[in-house]
This record gives sequence, structure tokens and C-alpha cells, in this order.
Amino acid sequence: MELPNSKMVKHDGNNGRDRISELPDDALMGILSFLPPEEAVLKTSFLSHRWKQLWESLPVSGFNFHVPLPVCCRGGHVKNLKDLRDGKYMTVEDMKRECSKFVEWVNNVMISHQGSTIDELRVRFYLDKDSQRYIDKWIEIAMRKQVKKLELDFPSLLHRPSNAYYPFPKECFPGIEFLTSLCLVNVGVSDEAMEFVLSNCPMLETLHLKNSPLLIHPKVSCSSLRLKHLNISHSESIQTIEISAPNLVSFEYHKLRKVPFHIWYAPKLTELDYSNWLDFNIAYLVSQLYNYLPQLVTLRLSLFLMDLPRFPKFTSLRNLTCITASIDNRLLLLKSLIEASPLLHKFKLLIKDHKEFKSGIEEVGKEEAQPNKYLKEVEIVGFLGQPVEVEFVTYLLKIAIKLEKIVIHGKLERMTQNLAHQLMKNRPGAELVLL
Repeated sequence: MELPNSKMVKHDGNNGRDRISELPDDALMGILSFLPPEEAVLKTSFLSHRWKQLWESLPVSGFNFHVPLPVCCRGGHVKNLKDLRDGKYMTVEDMKRECSKFVEWVNNVMISHQGSTIDELRVRFYLDKDSQRYIDKWIEIAMRKQVKKLELDFPSLLHRPSNAYYPFPKECFPGIEFLTSLCLVNVGVSDEAMEFVLSNCPMLETLHLKNSPLLIHPKVSCSSLRLKHLNISHSESIQTIEISAPNLVSFEYHKLRKVPFHIWYAPKLTELDYSNWLDFNIAYLVSQLYNYLPQLVTLRLSLFLMDLPRFPKFTSLRNLTCITASIDNRLLLLKSLIEASPLLHKFKLLIKDHKEFKSGIEEVGKEEAQPNKYLKEVEIVGFLGQPVEVEFVTYLLKIAIKLEKIVIHGKLERMTQNLAHQLMKNRPGAELVLL
């Protein structure tokens, strides 16, 4: 593994080192200030004690430890993205050596720097429970320096059992009360650890938990909680979620299967990003969030299964994003969502996969479309010019009587481009952007 390097200072043996060391302190500090802090310790390790002292006292805003490494593995061997063309592989033993180098690098930086505070610590590498004592020490140092933003991401290239994930500690560190943002990805966060964080971090505003196999019944409940942004994603062991958060503004949830979640109290909730891919059901979501749908301003949904509930009015909704595999049998659902949002300003549709298109034109045209005088911007991603897509865009152009801009991403061959321009004749005042 090649750790980060910099070209800011060119060294020429001992003579070069002596000439650099002759510079005044303010000049040396200026050179060091151009280096990312996590690299500065590497650059000064071979220089004079005076350089080392200056580095240790250099004020930093945060540390970002991340070294790109292999992304593909087969049969106990890890293939480096850089070496894909050459067919070279790293063995698991090679990977362990790289992890040891990474841990040593982070240790050197975290222990050597003597600054009193850091705002942010980000660590992303292929670490697990085997590195627990080192990671615990990094967290302890960061908390002692009153860190505000902490992000840990420990992905795995091979299958990792739940007991092999690094377990986030359930103990109080001096300074934890200054934490405002916590992002834990591929980290073992238990229900108890989550409760501990929420109980001991009065300043916490953002909590992001992704792929944590230890979460079973997460609860967010505290009358004095400042938490504004909650993201719980891809944690397949979860069985229920309970939320009571007076300051919560946004809730993001992604999972393969639907899970009962109860939002008991969230008077400020205005943003929802929700998806489950195997058994998504709009009617189920509506029943879970019925009391909060009228106050949503931003809604992002993944629509992979067809159902058509009776929607309450989204009386505050301004931004709607829908993600779907195709829109062949979802035209009525999309239309119902749009017409339940009379104040909608921006609509975005992402078509992830095109398999088989069926005609939905007759169904959309059965009822008179309700005009929307607030819809100003439309964006379609994955547009191929299929008949069902054309019909849906025609519908949007018809109802958006004050449309200002429509953006279309897709494989826009000449015929599709001509088609898009032809469609825009229905709304001549709007800007058309083809990407």
C-alpha cells in the first residue's frame, strides 16, 4: 500500500534537509499548513525535531484516513482494481499486511498530534473486530479532543459474520457530549450502543447507521434530543423501529424488506426517503405514516411493486422523487402521487432498469388530468423514448401549465432527441435539457 504523499516539499538528501530546517518557524508552518494533516506526520517524520514539534502543534480541522484498496475478491484472493487488466491478485495475507500498515499510519498521526481539538475524524478501510483496541483508542483520542463529526466505515471484501464486525463501544468517553454528527457504516452497532449514544450526546444532530447486523429494535426516544437527521439503511436484522424525536427533520430508511416502524412524535418531520426492494407496498407506508404525510415537503420513494392506495393530500409536498425499474404498470400510481400533491414544485423520475414495456396509455387518458400551476421543474433519468415513457412525459407537460425546465437523461439517439423536441411543442416556454 502506498500511503499518501505530497510534492509540496522536494528533499535533496541531508543538504536539502538542512536548508529546509534553516527556514523561520512561520515559513515552516506555512509549508505544513498546505499538507493534509493526516499526511503531514509522514512528511515530517524524517526531518528535524523542530519540524516534528511544529507539526504536533499545528491546528487542524480534522483527519480523513482513507486509502483506496481492492474491490474484487475470488477464492480467498483479492483483486486490486488497479491490476484488473494484468490479472494480479492479492492474497488474504497480503490484505492483512496492508491493514497493519494502515493501522500503524493512523496510530502515528493520532498519537503524535498534540492539538487540543479536532472537528472531524473520518476513517474508511477494511478493518474489523481484530483491530478493535486500535479503533477504540482513535475514538478515545478524538473524543478527548472534542470531535464534532465522527465517521467510521469498515467494508469487507469477503463474507463477514456478524460477530466479526467492529463493535461500537457502549462506554462513555470524556468529550462525547460535543459530538454533533455520527456516521457508522459496516460497524456493529447494537440497540444498547445506539441508546447509549443518544443518551450521552446532547448535541447530536445527525445519526447515520448503515449495514449494522447487531441492530434489532432500534429506538430513538428522548424529549430533549436535538437529532434532526436519521438514516437507518441496509441493516437486515432489524425487526422494528420506534421514533420519538421532537426536532427530527429528515428520516431515511432503506432495507430489502418492510419493517414495522412507529413514529410516535416528530412534529418537525418534513423529509422522507423510503425504500424496500422485495415487498414494497405504498398502502403499508401510508398506514405507517398517515399522520405525517400532510407535513412532508420532500419525499423520495422506490416503487418496485404495484399497488394503488387512496392517498391523503400531500398539502406541503414540494419535491417528489420516484425510483422504479420500469413505468409500464405504474403510470396510475405515479399520476395519483402527483395529483395528490397540488403544491408540487419539482418532480424527478429515475428509471433504473428497462425490461419489458407495456402499454399504459389508455389507462392514463381515461380521466381528465388535473392541472398543476406550481410544478416548475421535471427531471427524467433513464429515458429511452419508449411509448409508455412518451405518454408519461406528455401527461406531465399537459398538467404542468407553468413548467420552466425539463431535464432528460438517457441514451438520446437522434430519433429520441427529435421526439423530445416534438414533445416540447406542448410547452413552448419551457427549457429543454438533454443529457
